[in-house]
Amino acid sequence: MTVNDLISLSILGFVLVTATLEWLSGRSRNGARTANDWKMAGLTIAVMVAVQRPLLLLVIGLGLTQLAPGSANSLAWLDSDYFWPTLVVFFCLEELLHGAGHYFAHCKRPQHRWAQMVQAVFKLSHRPHHMSGDDDRAQLSVVQTFTNGWLWWFIMPNYWFQLVCLYLGLVDVFVVGTAIKGLWAAHTHVNWNYDLYFHNHRWAWVRKTMWALAHIITFPTQHHQHHSRGRNSAKNVCGSLALYDWLIFGTLAIETERPKAYGWRQSEQEHNSVLYRYFNLDISKYLPPSANRSPKPQTQAVTD
Repeated sequence: MTVNDLISLSILGFVLVTATLEWLSGRSRNGARTANDWKMAGLTIAVMVAVQRPLLLLVIGLGLTQLAPGSANSLAWLDSDYFWPTLVVFFCLEELLHGAGHYFAHCKRPQHRWAQMVQAVFKLSHRPHHMSGDDDRAQLSVVQTFTNGWLWWFIMPNYWFQLVCLYLGLVDVFVVGTAIKGLWAAHTHVNWNYDLYFHNHRWAWVRKTMWALAHIITFPTQHHQHHSRGRNSAKNVCGSLALYDWLIFGTLAIETERPKAYGWRQSEQEHNSVLYRYFNLDISKYLPPSANRSPKPQTQAVTD
């Protein structure tokens, strides 16, 4: 078993335990989760472990072997001699790259056509992450942590960064950093809202301390707001460090109650077909109307 496999299985173990607890507590029933939601989660996790991570690592290894011969394990000395500072830098850079890619999938449409095309792929690939349950009865579940379209793993820059660091010899940094990041991301998707206890505490100093911490660290209810159907669905794009939401992306949203509705509305095809939800490549709905229209005859005036 490789280090890569060990990390995946440890995080998946946490997901399995918490998903079981959600199911036993009844939080996945009555439309909160559908049968296709569970199938989607199983499909995405299986492909991630068996195909996407190994394939991405293989591509990185082959690519760097050609582009930079001898680069394998070239940074192992940082791993052994400067573990803690390297871990901090790794974690902060990985989270920044993740936040940037995630923000791009939610931000306003860019002006340039090439950027619109790229963003459309990000938006479409990320859309399944926000699909859960039946309309108006959905709840957030830990299994949403890894639920995305099949391209997501190949286009998000933080996944490439993680595995490049592993290839370069930052093995222990990769193990610890990825485990912390993965477990924290999974825990913010669990149907927990323990942070609301502190946000609504009767003592003012507790409330103020929690408010300050929520500007630095992402807590469950913050990410629940991101999965809400409403004004906060494009907020809190960072899974671990709310500091970036606050200071860089301008997407920080701190609320003192759970969202009233979860999940984006699904089309009939998305609701009924797991394979369509996972493999759909029709990006046209995310492009401006002018980009989808057939070109007019040259004899007519062309207007935007």
